[in-house]
Amino acid sequence: MNNLKIHMIGICGIAMGALACMLRDLGHEVSGSDMNVYPPMSDLLADSGIVVHNGYSEEHINGPDLVIIGNAVSRGNPEAELVLNRKIPYMSMARALYDFFLRHKNVIAVAGTHGKSTTTALVAHILSVAGLCPSCFVGGFINNYNANYLLGEGEFFVIEGDEYDSAFFEKVPKFIFYRPDNLILTSLEYDHADIYGSLEEIELWFSRLVKIVPSKGHIAYSSEYGNLANIAGGSFSRTVCFGANGAEFSYRFTGMNGNYACLEITGKDGLVFPVRSTLLGNYNFSNITAAACMCLSLGVDHETVALAVESFTGVKRRQELIYCRPGITIYEDFAHHPTAVRAVLSCMKEYYRDSTLWALYEPRSATGRRNVFQDSLPGAFLNADRVVIKSPGMLDSIPVNERLDPDRVRDDIEAAGGSARVFGTVEEIIKFVTGEINPDSKNIIVIMSNGGFDNIYDRIRAAFDSMIN
Repeated sequence: MNNLKIHMIGICGIAMGALACMLRDLGHEVSGSDMNVYPPMSDLLADSGIVVHNGYSEEHINGPDLVIIGNAVSRGNPEAELVLNRKIPYMSMARALYDFFLRHKNVIAVAGTHGKSTTTALVAHILSVAGLCPSCFVGGFINNYNANYLLGEGEFFVIEGDEYDSAFFEKVPKFIFYRPDNLILTSLEYDHADIYGSLEEIELWFSRLVKIVPSKGHIAYSSEYGNLANIAGGSFSRTVCFGANGAEFSYRFTGMNGNYACLEITGKDGLVFPVRSTLLGNYNFSNITAAACMCLSLGVDHETVALAVESFTGVKRRQELIYCRPGITIYEDFAHHPTAVRAVLSCMKEYYRDSTLWALYEPRSATGRRNVFQDSLPGAFLNADRVVIKSPGMLDSIPVNERLDPDRVRDDIEAAGGSARVFGTVEEIIKFVTGEINPDSKNIIVIMSNGGFDNIYDRIRAAFDSMIN
């Protein structure tokens, strides 16, 4: 493909930004625009020689051969309107990924409500350790590579298969465009209430996804979700279920060795082998088992799998330790769905039994700000000793009768014997938490959001440093 002049509308999202850098690596001339131009993405793009405009204007469309429009862009955007009016060639991010990068690769997609990023990154790392030089595209920065994409010369391309829609002109899940040769299904629950009316609607798209996997391909699916067994059963591919004891490909937690969790993995044909990982919790053990299952199916030996799992250091914002001082340890996690919140807090309670566990939660996702999980969310905090919830913002587009009521969540937590508070600002949260914590005791703070949480991460660290010093 000849070098093109490409403009990207909504370039600063983590996926669009990565795609921009990948296209630049191929030699294309790339520019972009966004309403939220700030580090680290702005620095990453600048380092790649990509011109980024702050804000949207028709003047930014300067004779491109192609325009890529992000899924956060809506009709009415002046740049998108100009593209449509002038019939400039355009496509979605998902379509661009396929056309430029996936078409001639053996694509391994990872789809599911939870665990996509970690499993995608781990599969890519295992293939890298095996010397297979994979490419990879993931919705988080892989700690081992300090990047959220890899462009390798090997045959495999590992990609996070998002079920969110592709663009305002393509109301189709991104993963459909990737046309995977192999597929991992980690989980399947209701989410994305802004675009899906029911779990059944999401299940329909997952059913369509498995039906485009070739018969020579592999599908690995979690045994913990009965709907995945039904969905995988409709495929023409080779299928295997993974999970805890009882699955065709299973793990068993055998204990801790220092900072490492020790697992015994059992596969088909009597294969049993140990692995060690710094990732903790059953949800991560399931991710490890999924990645091992797929890579073994593709011909990687189990010794290499074990070596790669031990050296894998995870994905940023997934169980990430961001602060540690005597008496105060802070983790950041992307958890926002009640299942993920429950899993993270259960894991932390298990490994820090003698500490006070604080849960700081921002309901920020399109689903989290709605009352879809009004009744199930309080139970997700069962393992936390202290819960602090930020009142959701960006509510103008959500009808009043569909909004999450954080005060009711607080009341339900306290009715079950817990301790919870609701605050409108991060300043109030930091003031409360730093005022309540005794640094002479042991405290684990888990901050959970799928967004920026008004930069609470840096601000609370600075507040504790000031308090201790």
